[in-house]
Amino acid sequence: MIALSFFFFSYIIIMKFNLLNESSYSIKKAIKYLKNNKLVGLKTETVYGIACDPSNIYSIKKLYELKKRPLYNPLIIHVNNISLAKKISYIGKDSKLIIDKFWPGPLTLILRKKKTNLIHDFATSGLNSVAIRMPQSRVMQKIISGLQKPIAAPSANQSGYVSSTDANHVIDSFGNKIDLVIDSGRSDFGLESTIIDMTSRPYQIKRLGIVDKKMISDKTQLEISFNNSNGEKNVKQLNSPGQLNKHYAPHTPLRINIVKPDSDDAFLNYGTNIITKHQPTLNLSKSSNLSEAAYNLFDFLRKLDKLKKKRIVVAPIPNIGIGKTINERLARASF
Repeated sequence: MIALSFFFFSYIIIMKFNLLNESSYSIKKAIKYLKNNKLVGLKTETVYGIACDPSNIYSIKKLYELKKRPLYNPLIIHVNNISLAKKISYIGKDSKLIIDKFWPGPLTLILRKKKTNLIHDFATSGLNSVAIRMPQSRVMQKIISGLQKPIAAPSANQSGYVSSTDANHVIDSFGNKIDLVIDSGRSDFGLESTIIDMTSRPYQIKRLGIVDKKMISDKTQLEISFNNSNGEKNVKQLNSPGQLNKHYAPHTPLRINIVKPDSDDAFLNYGTNIITKHQPTLNLSKSSNLSEAAYNLFDFLRKLDKLKKKRIVVAPIPNIGIGKTINERLARASF
């Protein structure tokens, strides 16, 4: 057990001179850094993101290079009020209805993009659309307010790897290659935002997230479709993050729906249906709470990945509610 704990936590003991707790000082520093083409790791309510100035091609280029992100994969643009959203996108009656019900919150809308110097074409991969959301995150809102312009903030991890849900994950991924990380505690949900494409009908969920189809329908009476085969059909036509087949993946091979781990596996259990003395094992939620499982998912995958076992194997997760999103992330991670 001592060895297991050592492996779980030793990865956070690295250089942290670029890691600051959230404060008025660190927020002012972040604003200054963003104005000077630097990159800043910030908490959102979903996961941690890497913020940059989406109007500056040098900032965007630095971000893509740091993440090793494909250039055809557009960035989500974050705003702190609807007036700012209207400066960069066309907001119709239906999108306004969704915004009124779900913003600020973990929901991203793909809208038709306006010509504006606030968003460089590089940030949207040259598309005529823009993915945009208003986060609940206090630190994000303060920094956007201080900048008086939107920020781009994809998840703070190397492209394809497990997302970051706390500041130490960001440092673990990038070390001193990222200019500043503000530690605002763990992200509230632990999974990325839902993305809805509203550029054409039928409106379509491009990425499952915290807000599901039923919630949207119940609150807006709008019909939203979801095609589970949305994946990587033609990368040149991707208009949303989260559509690559292989994504959210640890370095260790991952297999899902496993009820009996092999001796050299790391086991990610759920609930109490599978009773095992296997080590190493982490349980996403001993009480079978899917929200708790979502909150723990990426953190536990990173911890088990550090053990460098033959495989990480995951117990079956109920495919209901947010469990659908958890299973979608695990399916892409095991692709």
